[in-house]
Amino acid sequence: MRAAGCIAERKKFILDDFEVQGTRRKQVLLIEPHLWRYALYRAYLNLVGEASRYYLGWLWWLLEPIAMTGVFYLVFTYIRSSNIENFAYFLIVGITMWLWFANGVSNSTDSIAVSRSIISQVRVPKLLFPIIAVSSATLKQGFVFAIVAILMGAIFGLNAAWFSLPVLAFTQFIMILAVASTVAFVCCWVRDVRFIVRSGLTLMMFCSGIFFSIEGLRPEHQELFRLNPMFVMIEQYRLVLMHAGVPDFLWCAKVAAVGILWLLGVRLAFERYDVTLTRRVID
Repeated sequence: MRAAGCIAERKKFILDDFEVQGTRRKQVLLIEPHLWRYALYRAYLNLVGEASRYYLGWLWWLLEPIAMTGVFYLVFTYIRSSNIENFAYFLIVGITMWLWFANGVSNSTDSIAVSRSIISQVRVPKLLFPIIAVSSATLKQGFVFAIVAILMGAIFGLNAAWFSLPVLAFTQFIMILAVASTVAFVCCWVRDVRFIVRSGLTLMMFCSGIFFSIEGLRPEHQELFRLNPMFVMIEQYRLVLMHAGVPDFLWCAKVAAVGILWLLGVRLAFERYDVTLTRRVID
């Protein structure tokens, strides 16, 4: 009943919001304002549907990073000893922020293909669908991060550096959206890319410093790890949450600027090949 209600509600929202309009609304960055509202609404419905399929529902969102933290803590504490201070908290911060990135990107690989029914009925920007996938991951991990932040605040204390967290979150959101939209576009042409993406995410996870520190490495090797933006991003979150440090705002500005420019380029690609993408998805 609940799932049926969500589907009916979603269909009504689609029909209401994709009526043919006489004038084109002003675009905000990537898609029109009413499409942003639809993306958030659809992301919320996706999460409700996901939670309703399991007995523990919403609790699995929190249990997933806890379970991963437990596995890595067991391995690197009792099997391969780690000398990192506050290792459990070091892990939970890294895993939480990594899952946001990984879920946003992986869910985008088939975000356009699974929306075939909508695409076949109404003309809608294909960029909308990776935005929905990233929005779902953002809402989900936002809930988890709120719990983690409360935990970190209780253990390490609140400080002025916490005001920089929205800057980090915005930077990471732009970065995820840039990668996810690119992956979604490429997967429309070569669907096998989704398997490469999964393998790439696994490799990237082991290069993002989730369960290890690079302080003992030579400087040139540290610089190699910092070429991975997720490594630096996780490092910045730990700096704020665990050490009351101020993040590198210049680095955040550079990443956000590159991400926005990349997104504008991806939007142009989606618009340029809109008809072709529609045919490929439907056929």
